[in-house]
Amino acid sequence: MNDVKVLVPLVQKRTEGIQRYLFKCFQDQQEVTPDDRLTYIAKFATEDSLVKRVPMEITNGMLEFNSEQITDLPAGIYRLEIWEVKDDVIHGIYPSNRFLKFTVIYNTQDLPTGQVSSLTLDEFEKWFKENATKTISGNAKFKVGEVKSCEPDQPPRVDLETQLDGTIVMSYVIPRGRDGKDGKTWKPYIADDGYWHIKEDKGEDA
Repeated sequence: MNDVKVLVPLVQKRTEGIQRYLFKCFQDQQEVTPDDRLTYIAKFATEDSLVKRVPMEITNGMLEFNSEQITDLPAGIYRLEIWEVKDDVIHGIYPSNRFLKFTVIYNTQDLPTGQVSSLTLDEFEKWFKENATKTISGNAKFKVGEVKSCEPDQPPRVDLETQLDGTIVMSYVIPRGRDGKDGKTWKPYIADDGYWHIKEDKGEDA
């Protein structure tokens, strides 16, 4: 039976790239040295699907990957396995009888509870109630639908759905702020067209 001993906590702040993760390998409770003729891959998965594969290095008889290799992982809890492979054939999976748990924690640029950048979701909803209905002709009823967040690289959008009674439901998806390696941050703003956009935040008002 294959197993591993984790030498550092499997926790990372999202987008932080300074951690090293080290693992000792065991077979039938005996420590073994990784074979440099084989390839070792850290695999991250959710309950639904495989999310990411990360090549590992052999360092002083241990396996290692670093957090810079996974800065694109969204915040969440992942199942982690280490695969031992040669010529696309699986030699072993560590650990054999369980998953390792790897946690990626939100950072301050992510969507915190009820807030987008410096604008709260309550303020956002109020703006739509006061302004977005001006772009809807006739006597249509207006109703605020779902509010969701999306990745910083995805565009913001407003989805309109007309119900059977004529009520127009407006649901909106808002990108989280960015914190790239260049240090730039981005924030959403509402343009005259009634939709959300994002622009570089240089400390000026939106």
